[in-house]
Amino acid sequence: MGITVLLIASFVAAGQAEGVGEISGTAVNGTAGGAPLAGAEVVLRASEDGEFVPVAATTTDANGWFSFSGLPVDSHEIYLPGINRAGIHYPGPRVRLTDEQAAARVKLIGYDTVASPSPLVSRRHEMAITAGEGFLEVTETLAIENPSRTTFVGYKENDRPPVTLRLSLPDGIEKVTFDREFHGRNFRLQEGKLITEIPWPPGNRELKFIYRVPVERTYAAFERVLDQPTDRVVLQVTAKDDASLSCSLPRLPLRSKGERVYESRGGTLPEGYQITLRLGDVPLRFETYARWTAVAVLLALVAGSAALYGLRRPDRAREAAGPLTEGRQFVSRRRGSRKARTLH
Repeated sequence: MGITVLLIASFVAAGQAEGVGEISGTAVNGTAGGAPLAGAEVVLRASEDGEFVPVAATTTDANGWFSFSGLPVDSHEIYLPGINRAGIHYPGPRVRLTDEQAAARVKLIGYDTVASPSPLVSRRHEMAITAGEGFLEVTETLAIENPSRTTFVGYKENDRPPVTLRLSLPDGIEKVTFDREFHGRNFRLQEGKLITEIPWPPGNRELKFIYRVPVERTYAAFERVLDQPTDRVVLQVTAKDDASLSCSLPRLPLRSKGERVYESRGGTLPEGYQITLRLGDVPLRFETYARWTAVAVLLALVAGSAALYGLRRPDRAREAAGPLTEGRQFVSRRRGSRKARTLH
């Protein structure tokens, strides 16, 4: 308890009035059916400037029991207890202490870990695609669940950090933007895939991110491979030429002009299933038009030069052959006249 008193004392000295608040409870093993976790590290965090910072820490007894007492009571203060197990932090419920309710009892749950195979499944995968000038803007939303009772931590390959999730993206992606800062910090783009090492405890987690696919030709295609078994896939497309759209997924009834919706049917799609969307004419960027125009002009110049060279070549041949023939005739005449004089 010495660590607990020291941190709380610092917390009080920072400007909070000392109170009679208390947060206590038990830490249990969710993988083992709720068995008490003895000797588990429990950390108490408090809200400060929009973030949760550690203010106290302790360990559980043989029965998994812990307690933080002497906490400042403030209706605007939010506490967040959690346990650390096998290098993973499991936050508990958020707690607010008031004069009317100065004590709270909580249960903290930790889990055993598993490295392989991955238990992750995608319950819902939505893709909203908008055709722009020279690009397709794609917004993906995935509801990923770990239905097991263990935390998936992945396994190391060639001394690299263990990867827990890989998301395949179309070719040409240079930047991906997440709607949550936490995911933006913990995912990185590597060799055309989004990867992360964050552990996946039991339960659901939603990912949402945006990226752009460059279009270098007027007739575009979008391909996406599923990285986990997926219960439901929805593809929403907004394009001017919606009549020429085609997709490997069944199409839903037309909602509005310029928008088409496709949705999977018949159960879970397997890992590795490829979704293909073919679009009609997509307007290219001016730079693309300019580049291809420059190539066309260059080819025309080369073809024109070749044709001109081909037309002038016979004339040059005749010019080269003409003087030579006349010269031979002249020499022949000269030789003939010399021979005639000698006969005389």
